Amino acid sequence: MDVRFKRDGTTLIVSIDGEIDHHTSRILKDRIDSKFIMEPVKNMIIDLARVTFMDSAGIGLIMGRMKRVSSVGGKMSIRHPKPEIIKILKMSNVDKLISKEA
Repeated sequence: MDVRFKRDGTTLIVSIDGEIDHHTSRILKDRIDSKFIMEPVKNMIIDLARVTFMDSAGIGLIMGRMKRVSSVGGKMSIRHPKPEIIKILKMSNVDKLISKEA
């Protein structure tokens, strides 16, 4: 699991590589929240193009970041989820809450 950050204006772009499960979600949460607090941003894009596996801990990670972004009046979106990740997002209705970018 690896995470990279890029800032685009008031948007933090979070690119995650590898698996998001109960072992990695806490580390990801801490790193993403820390970066979000340190940068002068209010929006977030989570790029899932390189995520190879995600379970319910990943859904929790996404929902928690959405709450954090919403608390400062920002918006969040998901970019490039693979078909198997889209399936998990749909099963948990997260796909209805977060727009997916092309």
